[in-house]
Amino acid sequence: MDKQKTVGFLLKRVDCNDGVASHCESLIRGLKGIGWKVVLITGPVNYDAGSVRRYEALKDLSEDWAIFEDMKPFFPSFGNITRIEELIKKYEISLFHVHGYAMLILARILKIITGVDCVATFHPSVHGDDPTLLKDTVLRPKIRKYQIYLRTFSPKAFIALSSDIERFLIQDLGFHKTKVRKMIAGIDTKYFRPPSREERQKVREKFGFEEKDLVCSLVGRCNWNKGHDILIDAVRQARNSVPEMSLKCFFVGSGNQEQQIKEYAFASEDDSRCFLFSGYVEELREVYWTSDIFALPSRSEGFALVVAEAMCCGTVPIRTPGGGALDQIEEGKTGYIVPFDDPGALSKAIQNLTNKDFRLQMDKNCAEFASVAFDLELMVKKTVELYCECSGMETK
Repeated sequence: MDKQKTVGFLLKRVDCNDGVASHCESLIRGLKGIGWKVVLITGPVNYDAGSVRRYEALKDLSEDWAIFEDMKPFFPSFGNITRIEELIKKYEISLFHVHGYAMLILARILKIITGVDCVATFHPSVHGDDPTLLKDTVLRPKIRKYQIYLRTFSPKAFIALSSDIERFLIQDLGFHKTKVRKMIAGIDTKYFRPPSREERQKVREKFGFEEKDLVCSLVGRCNWNKGHDILIDAVRQARNSVPEMSLKCFFVGSGNQEQQIKEYAFASEDDSRCFLFSGYVEELREVYWTSDIFALPSRSEGFALVVAEAMCCGTVPIRTPGGGALDQIEEGKTGYIVPFDDPGALSKAIQNLTNKDFRLQMDKNCAEFASVAFDLELMVKKTVELYCECSGMETK
């Protein structure tokens, strides 16, 4: 019997306001467009009023979505395994795609029982509750533990969304290069594109920005890991250095640390005019269209899809050297890379971009580079080729 073009996505949990959910939505949409079906098998799902659209999109795009509120990836229950086995039979799942290495134990058990193999994508990130603690946190994973775990529960192949992850798997963990496939995360460039003059003017009016305002945005979950405090400090420094500059800092995203971050931001009357929080925004391209600069001073990132999205919209990014930075930015041409936890360097980069002609040239460079580098169709094509190779199907 021919194997069906059906893949099961395994996730420990789904946070509909984060980059993993965004990546899965784009990938599922691309797979569905070329005749593949996706069955979501996940732990708990979290969304709020702002991110409900992504929840509904994932639900509509997938063939089925089995949610296990009691998901324990390291000690899966017999009942959960049995239910997943039923899903494999019902939908004739040919391969599992594990998102997050915690699910590899469950994937190995399913392989033993059903013979269905898996590939795995690593979405590394570090989240914490206190910025002072995060500064002292070693973000680099403990190599030996990863080596033991990933060799014991190794997938058929690893998918690396950035050069950083590719190097980590091959050089640090010692996996052979044939087992690791780099697939730069793809972006829907038909949607994320530079705006017309009329479109830009309309969205700036919508968000309440004037033509004179220099708008620096940060899109991401309200979590100290994203570096909101670093951007706040940098904007204050830039404001003090160039008092005549009408600098606005636009924070977009939701999360359980939003109130703490707001308290950090609103220390004075000047701060209340400078820092704006919108919560989750459904049409993210409108945020990029209204922005002059996109900043992401994260303390750790797997790839930072939002940077790629901003670049596709022709907005110059400034980011830290986390995962994906070298795949996204050519220093001084398509953006800037600043050190971790360095508001001074971030402030200087923002001030470099106050020159409108210089900034517009960089905007153009970003859009031209991103339209080729973050090709969604190419990512989907490579993913399908790997699915077929690992499941024994022919590539058509």
